[in-house]
Amino acid sequence: MDALAPNLRRLRKQAKLTQADLAEQSGLPRASLAAMEQDGANPGVQSVLAVAKALHVSLDELLVLPPEHRHYKVMPKEQQEYRADHGRFAARLVSPIASRGVEINHVTLQPECHSVGRPHPLGAQEFFYCLSGRALLHIEDEQVEVPAGALVQFPGHRRHVYINPDRTTTTTAVSVVVFRMG
Repeated sequence: MDALAPNLRRLRKQAKLTQADLAEQSGLPRASLAAMEQDGANPGVQSVLAVAKALHVSLDELLVLPPEHRHYKVMPKEQQEYRADHGRFAARLVSPIASRGVEINHVTLQPECHSVGRPHPLGAQEFFYCLSGRALLHIEDEQVEVPAGALVQFPGHRRHVYINPDRTTTTTAVSVVVFRMG
């Protein structure tokens, strides 16, 4: 629970509450709440639940460091892979599953690959960056050529198809989907 104390202090201040105010709203003694705000605190589950409910936040928001204060390392064995077009299309999810709002895939298109992309929610944007070879993207009725080193951004909810038109060269790319822009 290393993140509890700093998160509790931050969330209480964001809610513009004093320790006494939050103690009253959560039904805890003020001294118990003050102890929870100290590094190394080890409160009971019921106390943490009461504070989360009073602050109108999830347990994760109380117990896990905010994204700007943590890092993730995703090892190859933890990365999920999606295959299509009889294995000629592979998208390996390299971003942490815990990532909110973004998905990063390493994409491999074998020669003559033709794979329909999975549509993303309305408002999502996909950034397709070709690392090697070349790809064609069919985005609804438009065809876009993407040579190595080029990036294409498009609304991810639109129907799209990934194609490697080459008969001998494998294409590699990175696809980043941002679910909420702005």
